[in-house]
Amino acid sequence: MARTSSILTPRVRARRADPLPGSITPMLATAGDLPLNPLAYNFEWKWDGMRALAFCEGNSLRLLSRTRRDVTLSFPELQLLPAAIDRRNVLLDGEIVALDESGLPSFAKLQGRMHVADPRAAARLARRTPVLYVLFDVLHLDGRSLMDEPYKHRREALEQLTIAGPHWQMTSAHPGEGAAMLAAARQSGLEGIVAKRLDSMYLPGVRSPAWIKIKIIQRQEFVVGGWVAEASGRLGRVGAMLLGFHDSRGRLHYAGRVGTGLCGDDHAMLTRLFEKQARGASPFHESIPNRDVQFLNPKIVIEVEYRRWPEGGLVQQGAFKGVRFDKDPRQVVKERVAGGECER
Repeated sequence: MARTSSILTPRVRARRADPLPGSITPMLATAGDLPLNPLAYNFEWKWDGMRALAFCEGNSLRLLSRTRRDVTLSFPELQLLPAAIDRRNVLLDGEIVALDESGLPSFAKLQGRMHVADPRAAARLARRTPVLYVLFDVLHLDGRSLMDEPYKHRREALEQLTIAGPHWQMTSAHPGEGAAMLAAARQSGLEGIVAKRLDSMYLPGVRSPAWIKIKIIQRQEFVVGGWVAEASGRLGRVGAMLLGFHDSRGRLHYAGRVGTGLCGDDHAMLTRLFEKQARGASPFHESIPNRDVQFLNPKIVIEVEYRRWPEGGLVQQGAFKGVRFDKDPRQVVKERVAGGECER
């Protein structure tokens, strides 16, 4: 604990304080299975929300999304977070989630709050659909960067900050208990868990194998490379979207189509986005049937839940879950689920 104490009380040390960074890109996890050496990891719940970094300086709070977009005005209920940590200068990492009636994270509920910049509209939505900021890392504390510290020490520092409030909490973490947590996540209907090596440093912008997300629900982001209008001929109605993902060389590969899961308001929102990204040629690396397809610049990211995605094949029985305004389309790659790509 002596090491943790030195992290938490840097003010008494004779050193020059470093200011908080202006912005950073969060560290990302790779998809995989439970590690074979679970005692080397802490296990956390995987939250279905929006990644956000909180820059707390005195009474000031600044929230940045994964793409470095300032989303502070979108979540006014988080403005009292600096007071909850005694107005210390802290950089926190976490996930903003909205809970459904059963207490589970709902990305559909959160989606309506992610792009709101008008303070009055944001305050109204905060009363109707409040969010919870789930914290899992501390990257900078009282003039000292902790990113080179092992995850174990950063976690201890986070726990000693005793962060708790009406709209924020620290996620639970359990060393070595991956199998039990995965079983509990499956029983509770959560998306999965995340394994983090106890000795891992925080690497901004890196998708690191030191953090492993183990998915239960077969769900991931895709880039939309084109769309087909609804066969009914009604204007502004989306029949299907053409899905894509990038390989290690940045090429966009075709992964199939999705058309189910769209609600009434989704059609208007999507067609507005599609109008801004229209293009004449296919963005996909492969040649695909293009009858009636309206191709798009690969800039729009959506989340899809699916039943199967066989190796070398296309996504089967997919359903649209929402637009991911917080995700960089260049980082959309094919992921895996726990146990491989098997039928649920």
